[in-house]
Amino acid sequence: MSKKKSKKIQSRKKAQAAKQGNVKPVKSYSPPNDVSGRAEVSPALRSGIKDWVDKVKSFFIEVRVEFDKITWPSRKEAIALTTAVLAITFFFTAYLGIVDFSLTKLVSFLIY
Repeated sequence: MSKKKSKKIQSRKKAQAAKQGNVKPVKSYSPPNDVSGRAEVSPALRSGIKDWVDKVKSFFIEVRVEFDKITWPSRKEAIALTTAVLAITFFFTAYLGIVDFSLTKLVSFLIY
């Protein structure tokens, strides 16, 4: 008998057994005895994670070093600079408001 015919016969027998309910039960899966409930991590993945953690650590160490290099202004300098920024902001706000108001009046005078 050829292989094709034997495969066809086997598949027919399986189909008939399934129809009749004579199907063999499937064995349940049981993990190997040496597994302690934890998945094994491959050495390459473990190495990649370790490298990533090392890079993050070195990044924060370098951030700390850069923060130590900053020359922070004194309280007096900070107040003076903040006052200057607020004064300049107020001046330009008033200036642009006056220019806007004037141009609006001029254009409305020319149109009407």
